[in-house]
Amino acid sequence: MEGFFMSLPSQSSRTPSSSASRAAGARRFRVLRNPMTLSVIGAVGVVSVWWTLREGGANTALASPNAELQFITTSPPRTALEETLDQGPVTLQVAPASTPTTEPPAPAPATRPGNGFATTTPPSAPTATSLDAQLKLGHDLAATNPIEARRILSSALLSGQLASADARTAADTLNAITEQIFFTPVYNVNDTLFTQYTVQSGDALSKIVRKQKVACDWRLVKRINNLKSESAIREGQRLKLPRGTFHARISKRDYRLDLILDNGTERTVVACFPVGLGSANGTPLGNFRVRPNSKLVNPEWTHPVSGEHFTAEDPKNPIGEHWLGLEGVDATNRDFLGYGIHGTVDPSSIGQDKSLGCVRLLDTDVAIVWECLSEPNSIIEIK
Repeated sequence: MEGFFMSLPSQSSRTPSSSASRAAGARRFRVLRNPMTLSVIGAVGVVSVWWTLREGGANTALASPNAELQFITTSPPRTALEETLDQGPVTLQVAPASTPTTEPPAPAPATRPGNGFATTTPPSAPTATSLDAQLKLGHDLAATNPIEARRILSSALLSGQLASADARTAADTLNAITEQIFFTPVYNVNDTLFTQYTVQSGDALSKIVRKQKVACDWRLVKRINNLKSESAIREGQRLKLPRGTFHARISKRDYRLDLILDNGTERTVVACFPVGLGSANGTPLGNFRVRPNSKLVNPEWTHPVSGEHFTAEDPKNPIGEHWLGLEGVDATNRDFLGYGIHGTVDPSSIGQDKSLGCVRLLDTDVAIVWECLSEPNSIIEIK
């Protein structure tokens, strides 16, 4: 059997014969030419060089001279990206940019009045800037879009936030609009304050108002449609009728009565009139209604202080030709009797405190107010 031959120490002094030497050399040459032997030698050489260069052989371990050579190898830690790539294709997802959220304002703290019930803070009044813009827009639209201008100016006036000068200019523009589109027989389909009626055989203005449940006196229908008399109508004629209930609001600060038409969806100021009030701040405040059976034309009147009596048609009658008695509807004014809205024979008293507590108007103005306000639905607010 062929193999490796090694000399023993006892044999070291012997000299091999030449033939034996040649035979051993031939055997060694054949071993070196074996491919497997060459692969092992090459691998051992590469490992030896790598191991020598690796940090001074820090990872080698020699247990003993006869121990097997052990290689301890460590792999660098794997990154998250490598772990993800090993799992297959990756789809990149981009999160949408977040929209900053605005925290809602904290609710106004509740206040507790003396009765212990919590009430929330009422909404703040319109700012002066917004009212200024509202007024400007209303004035600018008066000529081109009077219906919208009337709506804007009515809202501003009824807000109660206008200064006296601004309220006066708003009232003047509203009166100009009223002359243009209210007191005219021309019907505008876009004006929600009116409807139309076709006169039937046997109709009269008073009958039409009653039949159509129009909340005003028939004389207002006559005025709006520019009729000469109650009977000056014909069958088939189209009449313009106001829609809704009239109310009045009286400003003691501005000495002004605002005539308001409520059609069920909005309140519109249709006319503004100057008034005179009671001396020594004698005109009561609060809400009133027209006292039943107190709408009078050319009434007689007795002065409550002097007792002087004035007959109907007396040109000196201080209350003029129209009277509307008032009755309070608030707990604070239910006992007030004898107050009313009337005309005057003293036009200079308008805008002043000269009456006995009643509300005075010029004769032409009180006639319109008298025709508009009705019992028992009309409310008169004095503030």
